[in-house]
Amino acid sequence: MNSVSKIDTIFIVGNSRSGTTMMGRILANNTKIFTFKELHFFGTIWTNDTVRLNKNHQVALLSRLFCIQRYGIFNQDKCSEFNSSAEKLIKDKFNSPLEIYKLFLKTVTSENLAQISCEQTPKNLYYLEEILISFPNVKVINLVRDQRDVLLSQKNKWKRRFLGAKEIPFSEALRSYFNYHPIITSMVWNSALLYTSKYLNHPKVKIVKFEDLLVDSENVIKDICKFLQIDFQKEMLRVPLVGSSTEIDTKSKFQFDQSKINKWEKGGLSDAEIYLSQKISSKMMDKFDYKVKNFFYPPFSIIFYIVSFPLVLIPAFVFNIHRAGNIIEVIKKRFIVK
Repeated sequence: MNSVSKIDTIFIVGNSRSGTTMMGRILANNTKIFTFKELHFFGTIWTNDTVRLNKNHQVALLSRLFCIQRYGIFNQDKCSEFNSSAEKLIKDKFNSPLEIYKLFLKTVTSENLAQISCEQTPKNLYYLEEILISFPNVKVINLVRDQRDVLLSQKNKWKRRFLGAKEIPFSEALRSYFNYHPIITSMVWNSALLYTSKYLNHPKVKIVKFEDLLVDSENVIKDICKFLQIDFQKEMLRVPLVGSSTEIDTKSKFQFDQSKINKWEKGGLSDAEIYLSQKISSKMMDKFDYKVKNFFYPPFSIIFYIVSFPLVLIPAFVFNIHRAGNIIEVIKKRFIVK
């Protein structure tokens, strides 16, 4: 007999390149769950719930969400295609962005004959307080990964367009290229783990280490199913080898690739990058049991990254301003963790 889940929404969160997309695919293989594309609602489309929308704005927001789900976050120029469907769903009581978002999740999940909505935008981590308040029947899966592997993946993320993700526009590949700097990436990872540590003992949040998922896949997924109050299904183990920033996608191959663990040790990062990343986030590395690489003395080349840091901030800001929503809020959320 199938178990009855008491939840209706799952959020998969974590630092970017920490396995959130993989987790979304795993859960999507359960017949009760529908996993959405990355919607970037919190922090990009919506920043607070004080705004009240008129009918036209409600339709525009719902159409935009439908468009993102159909065509992806990089193709939002076809929103008008969904205006008619949005108008049929909108009622006067749906007058806040958050209410429209909930309506969207419920509608698409139902259309796909599922019971539980699964949202997998990584940066929703910074909005867990709002999510836990706004969604009474929610559970959260928070992915954590060794920051040096995250660093390596972020360094090569711009290559995804050429490794199988052809839908990524060239401008996005360029944005990923300019986004990378070991200091910026390490600061973001550190803030993500600071947020994660706030919810270590929260009954609705489960912390999952990416490395554990790869090493003991079936047992970790069974444990996640127990947390979500759903039945484990063998199909959940069939996850294609896609999404790497260093290897070509192999959609026909299904396995949990353990070679992604400590991949940074095999090359791709300089000693200066490793040293700086460890220096910036040593406390969080210790807290989550990631062992540091010892250095007898700081690598001389760290001078290059320290000098180049303020210069990299300018293009990074330019390339991200359109994705940030409320830029002041984004900075506070990511770099001023209380």
